[in-house]
Amino acid sequence: MSASKAPSGPRLLLHNLAGKYDQKLVSMGDKYRQYLGKSNQVNDENLFRGIRVNDGSGYESFKELSDRAKNAGLLLKASKERGIVHEGQIDADIMMLKRIETISNDVRRILIMDGVDPVKDDPVKKVTFNFDEKESIEKFRIMTSREADTYELNLDLRQLLVIKKANDIGTEKVVIQTVIGMDGDVTTRISKAFADQPVPFINAIHQDAIGISVEFWKTLINVVVKLGTHIIGLLNPKG
Repeated sequence: MSASKAPSGPRLLLHNLAGKYDQKLVSMGDKYRQYLGKSNQVNDENLFRGIRVNDGSGYESFKELSDRAKNAGLLLKASKERGIVHEGQIDADIMMLKRIETISNDVRRILIMDGVDPVKDDPVKKVTFNFDEKESIEKFRIMTSREADTYELNLDLRQLLVIKKANDIGTEKVVIQTVIGMDGDVTTRISKAFADQPVPFINAIHQDAIGISVEFWKTLINVVVKLGTHIIGLLNPKG
C-alpha cells in the first residue's frame, strides 16, 4: 500500500498503471523462474516480461503488457496441468495475469476511440510526442498546465473512472469487494482463499469502510435534497 498521491491527469495515471503492471510481471517472473526457467518456451532472463520494447503508456505499451500477461497466464495454466508448478497461490496469480490482460485491453480500446487522443490525429504533435516512449512522458511532466492540456487525453466520466479504478486497485489482491448501487442493490464478492480462512481484522475494516461510505452518501443526498427544497422555495415564494 502507498500513501503517495495519485496523479491527477489521465496521461500520468496511465503511466503509473503501466509501471505497476510491468513491475508485477517482473516479480511474478522471478517467483516462478525456479519452476519454469529451464523451459524451452521462455527466456530465462526475462520470464513473464520478455524484452521490453515500449516503456511508456500509449496503445502499443498496453498491447505489449496485455500480450505478455496472456502468454504468462497460458504458461502457468499449462505448467499447472502438467504438475510442473507446485505453488499454492498459482490460481490467484493466474487471475492477476488475467486482470492485467483485461484492463490493458480496456485501456487500448479507450485510446483508439475517436476524439480521445489529440496526439494521434495531429501530425505535428506526433513528430515530437510518442507516449509509448518514456521520454515523451518525462517531457509531458515538466510542461505548464496550459501546454499539457493540448496533449492530455479527452475522456468522458466513464472512461476516466475505468482508468482511475484500475490505478487505485493496481495489482493488489482484492479479498472482499462490496458494490452498493444507486438503485439499492448490494453485491459482495469474497475470494475463495479468504472465505476459507477469514481474518477478523480485515472483516472489521471492510465493515467500517462500508458504514463510513453509506453514511457519507446519506449525508450528501440529504444536503442535495435540502438545497433543492430551498431553491424551490426561493423560486416559488408564498403569498
